[in-house]
Amino acid sequence: HNAPSDAWCAVHGKVLSITDFAARHPGGDVILLASGRDATVLFETYHPRGVSDKLVEKLQIGVMKEGEIPPSYYSWDSEFYRTLKSRVVARLDELNLSRRGSLEIWIKAAILLIWFWYSLVQMYVSPFTNAIGWCISMGAAAAFVGTCIQHDGNHGAFAQAKWLNKMAGWTQE
Repeated sequence: HNAPSDAWCAVHGKVLSITDFAARHPGGDVILLASGRDATVLFETYHPRGVSDKLVEKLQIGVMKEGEIPPSYYSWDSEFYRTLKSRVVARLDELNLSRRGSLEIWIKAAILLIWFWYSLVQMYVSPFTNAIGWCISMGAAAAFVGTCIQHDGNHGAFAQAKWLNKMAGWTQE
């Protein structure tokens, strides 16, 4: 059950069928990365505001047997986790930033892509000694493209449109 056409995952010991839900998932089909595994950590860390119990019940198709999933070293019921989660949500609300496709993300993407492509062109047209510096610059730009544009796209935060998120997620392919 770890293929896009047959995707199940476990969350807090509940087995969820995410095959059909992937097309409607607000974060895009990145949810399919959880297929065939215990996705509790992903579920908890990507949804600080929580997920409707009704949705989880709708997706639930079973329960894991005792001992099938190794115990987690995370304590989702701890006072620390509840406090951390509430502070993260409060800070996000305080900043009042769009969750997807904000102007800041687009500006950052434009700067990074210009930096990358400019470095690449300079690497080819510069004398060897200068090209070494441009290679280093291009490598740094590529790292930022991956940790910013690709990361945001893969988490459905780069744009409102799913196809743009998918394109952003492919920037390092």
